[in-house]
Amino acid sequence: MATHRLTQQALDAARSQSLGHRMIAVANDFSARILVQYRRHGYGAIRPVHGALLRNLELQGNRLTTLAERAGVTHRAMAKIVEDLVAQGFVTREPDVQDRRATRIRFTAQGIRLLEDSSRIIERIYADYSGLVGADTLEQLEERLFDFLQRLGVEVTPSGQQAIHSPQPGHRRTRSGAYLSHNLGRYLQLAGDDYHRRCAQIMARHGHHRIRFDHVAVLSHLGLEGMSLGSLADSAAISLQAMGKQVTAVQHLGYVESREDPGDRRVRRVEFTPAGVAFSADLLEAFREIDEDYGRIVGLRRMQWLRASLARVIARLGLKVPARTFS
Repeated sequence: MATHRLTQQALDAARSQSLGHRMIAVANDFSARILVQYRRHGYGAIRPVHGALLRNLELQGNRLTTLAERAGVTHRAMAKIVEDLVAQGFVTREPDVQDRRATRIRFTAQGIRLLEDSSRIIERIYADYSGLVGADTLEQLEERLFDFLQRLGVEVTPSGQQAIHSPQPGHRRTRSGAYLSHNLGRYLQLAGDDYHRRCAQIMARHGHHRIRFDHVAVLSHLGLEGMSLGSLADSAAISLQAMGKQVTAVQHLGYVESREDPGDRRVRRVEFTPAGVAFSADLLEAFREIDEDYGRIVGLRRMQWLRASLARVIARLGLKVPARTFS
């Protein structure tokens, strides 16, 4: 466990400069734009959590265990996502011909239409991004993300909307060999997932075993001096009710406490406990360790290039880091 004294300045700098937070910030913006278009195209019931299945399911179908492993979620969590999307008519469960005791998840005809619409939506968002940040800047980021994933040994499977596109030379960019016009969101998500998994493993070694991704809205935005519940919700860009639930969950872990503000009893104030401060210090050490690991695997120069590309895109899109969440 980290023992150095943690300051707000150090915490703010680490949060804003974290490679993981930067990748997630762009990935969240991309996903948020997709959700806006989904609502316009009649897919308003699709939520961010459903992406764990939609971007990982291949046309021939996959077992639930495979989908959970690819998405980095529990078997139970993926089963709930499958249940939701079966109810909406986008996927179906079928017996696995190789093992009748197992079940395969497949896209329905309605699910294939969703992929086709998703492909057009993603092309439109990519074009919008090109206009906002510049085509060269966007292509550079995508190439560097692709190279980053390759050097980490992260597989980009032909799943989700990518599965409906046959490889065509006209879609291939010379330097990276990636189908860039279809894969920006995928690369961002895979890179962010890899960072999150590494961070979770390191934090578990420090004794923080029960942290979940949905705790991030509290732990990534709470200041060392504490904040009102409303200010914390505003910082994470989620509703007061949603933040209240997350604070309760993190409070049960012993990292924060919530109490009446002595200056205004109508206001709830959230503060780190000593265990929460120690968690934050350990998290900064985890960021440092991950950067060192990436530097050894990918190379320091390539890491600098990726950071620079992310910084340019984030600046031109006006994104906040750490990333605001979306629901």
